Amino acid sequence: MLRGSPGGLTTTGAARYSQDTTGIPGSAEFNDVFGSQVRLADYNRDGKADLAVSAPGENEDNGAVWQLRATSGGLSTSGISVYGPMECGVSSGSGIGETLLG
Repeated sequence: MLRGSPGGLTTTGAARYSQDTTGIPGSAEFNDVFGSQVRLADYNRDGKADLAVSAPGENEDNGAVWQLRATSGGLSTSGISVYGPMECGVSSGSGIGETLLG
């Protein structure tokens, strides 16, 4: 992720996220496709843009979406919410990340 500034994008404070990033639940597995869809929105209505990241291949194509909350210092890997088939009330093999963000 690159941060914005009055002059445009900047690499100052840039961050990279994966399923192997400390604080992000789960672990990277073959064909998870973590990050195939991303969306910024104020999901918790605190005035800051949170990040939703999908992995439609997570857990053998069940799929999941991670929500990273924004803080005044940027995105946080603390208190991340993960939504898979059970949390979304859909059947296994749904490829959740494609359905919610695609």
